[in-house]
Amino acid sequence: MRGYIKYIGFLVVISLVVLWLAGVFSHREKTFEVEKKAKTVEGLKISKVERTQEVEVGYVGNIVADSVAEISTRVAGKITSVRVKEGQAVKKGQILLTLDASDILAQASAASEQVKQAEEAYKSAISNYEAVKKTYERYLSLLKENAITQQEFDQIKAQYDAARAQVEQAKAGIRAAQFQRKAVVSNLDYTTIRAPFDGYVSHKKVDMGDLAGPGTVLLVIERPPYKLEVNLPEKYVGRIRVGDVYPVYIDALNKTVQGRVSEVSPSVDPITRTFRVKLSLESGDLKSGMYAKMLISEKLSVILVPESAIFRRFDFTGVWVVKPDNTLELRFVKLGEKRGNMVEVLSGLSGDERIVVDGIEKACDGCKVGG
Repeated sequence: MRGYIKYIGFLVVISLVVLWLAGVFSHREKTFEVEKKAKTVEGLKISKVERTQEVEVGYVGNIVADSVAEISTRVAGKITSVRVKEGQAVKKGQILLTLDASDILAQASAASEQVKQAEEAYKSAISNYEAVKKTYERYLSLLKENAITQQEFDQIKAQYDAARAQVEQAKAGIRAAQFQRKAVVSNLDYTTIRAPFDGYVSHKKVDMGDLAGPGTVLLVIERPPYKLEVNLPEKYVGRIRVGDVYPVYIDALNKTVQGRVSEVSPSVDPITRTFRVKLSLESGDLKSGMYAKMLISEKLSVILVPESAIFRRFDFTGVWVVKPDNTLELRFVKLGEKRGNMVEVLSGLSGDERIVVDGIEKACDGCKVGG
């Protein structure tokens, strides 16, 4: 019996300890949900999204110089000096580079000697001709007096004709030698390369010590003004006219300049269904080969937002939308073409939202917009 009582007492003690550890005997406050206070963000610039009915559609082209000269030489030789650098402005007639002219000078000396030899041969032919001519004239008088036979006269006449032919041949030899010398000497002009016009060096393809060959491009000289060459769809045929002015956006410079149409192709490419247009540009920062867009206004309903409003993280693109309760929501958007400093939104916005256009780095999801 006493053992049973001890067992019951032990159970009671254990139960009381468990209840005490569970907090049954402690005062408990009534539970309630703690309301989370939204963070307020200051310094955000908010703007309402609007749908525009007219946009500028960009057509890609390349900027080219008005005049481009690929400088080469028609003689082979080692380059002895290069006097310009890429990007350097040059004047017409300025020496750009020189080639070793020793071989040409040697050929010119040999050609001069050939001219001298031809002149000596001519003098000898003239002397022989004068001597034979006197004999011929004497025999002609004797023949008239029947003092010599016809055969004797024919022999002298043959010598006379041969002497006269030698004189003509010697004259031709002089002319040929002179032409040869002139051709050799003219090659000396190609060993000193000069600028064909005022411009600047856009490409330098050789250095001192390189071997230049005939037809090899050594330098490229360009001069402004610059033009934009662009292929437009055939739907613009008749709409684009010489003298029209269109904005041109230059991607590398991140600016827009005015372009005046200077040339319009009269035909359409049957394969690409496009025609070529050239626009004259006025800007001192342009370089040949730059990428640019000709902007043409078209009736088109699109949503445009500033580039500064786009939030990018890896492959995600979105904008911070201000909800009716003035809190922020990051919304995914699908982007279209970039138009100047604006970007076309294809989906994700309906056109009546308010979005953050400046200070997106401060925005956070669920935060309240201050001020």
